[in-house]
Amino acid sequence: MQNMVAVSSSGKVGSGRWSLVADHDAQIVVEGGCRAEIIIADSDAVVKLNITVEPNALLSVVHAVTAGGTTTIDYTLLEGASCRVTEVVLTSSELNISARLDAPMASFELDGAFILTGDERGSVKVDVAHNVADCTSRTSFKGVASGRATGRFSGLVYVAPDAQRTNSEQSSRNVVIGDAHIDTLPQLEIYADDVKCSHGATVGQMDSEAVLYMRQRGLSLVDAKRLQIEGFVADVAMHSSISDTAERLTELISAKLETL
Repeated sequence: MQNMVAVSSSGKVGSGRWSLVADHDAQIVVEGGCRAEIIIADSDAVVKLNITVEPNALLSVVHAVTAGGTTTIDYTLLEGASCRVTEVVLTSSELNISARLDAPMASFELDGAFILTGDERGSVKVDVAHNVADCTSRTSFKGVASGRATGRFSGLVYVAPDAQRTNSEQSSRNVVIGDAHIDTLPQLEIYADDVKCSHGATVGQMDSEAVLYMRQRGLSLVDAKRLQIEGFVADVAMHSSISDTAERLTELISAKLETL
């Protein structure tokens, strides 16, 4: 990966790649017109990050949750700003994300996955507020839980009364193995009439026919299950908002799947 510059607890960032250690609260502003990438390193602290994306800036964020803790990330997008986020949660933790689209032509995209095993407990909350007209958002989160793990996804898309021509999608797809449990609670709260909004959620077991097919071709039961789950979540890493982090995210996911 390219060289990174560390982000302090507050201040502006311009074009380039930046690293941010989530072990203390921080307020970051991405300067207007810039193309910035931020890689967030996790910690087990209770942390709140506020990130403002100024007009016509493009921000890409990658965050892998490996140390636990509680992380709250609040994004504010101004006119013409665009933000793409990749989140991968691999341990017990609480992750809260909010995005405020506060000016026309702002765009927010989030792709994420959580993988919980054993007795782990994980919670992901994503709130997107369309406060003005002509903005877009897309949230897609996948969950996997095995053993006695418990996962939870809750998401809210809010569309203000004057936020006409909003275009928003939200999806939550989940797979449980064994005695694990996943709750998913996607919600829409719409007060405008000229909008295009959708949401959906699924929680299911593994595809037994696919597992049988792979076993008939020589794979063990463990390997067949792991391969199916890897295929389910792999696109989150492969389509990372920062392309050259895909390999590292894939390695982290593969290592976690060894514990299924």
